[in-house]
Amino acid sequence: MTRDQILSAISKGIGDGAWVLAALAWHGKPVAKEKLRDITNAYYRRAKPDEVEMPIRSRHLLDEMAARLEGAALVTVFPKGKAKMYMVSELGNELIQHMKKGG
Repeated sequence: MTRDQILSAISKGIGDGAWVLAALAWHGKPVAKEKLRDITNAYYRRAKPDEVEMPIRSRHLLDEMAARLEGAALVTVFPKGKAKMYMVSELGNELIQHMKKGG
């Protein structure tokens, strides 16, 4: 597989996780897991103001998405006290750029 094929497969596989990545990149600094839902839904609301259903509707979906993105190495997670802080990884940034190009 080529690099573009791999990035395309990842982008299809993460589903609404793409909104989490985009929101983290938009936010521009590490985010505590507790705030991840808020910034993702706020970013989504800005992009799609007419949509009623948000991409992260529950703590369960948040936990699932965060684990999926972490497992795919699309986010970097580091502890800060008792909280986990999330930021877009180098691979995550590369995927964002690929998706912006329509991949």
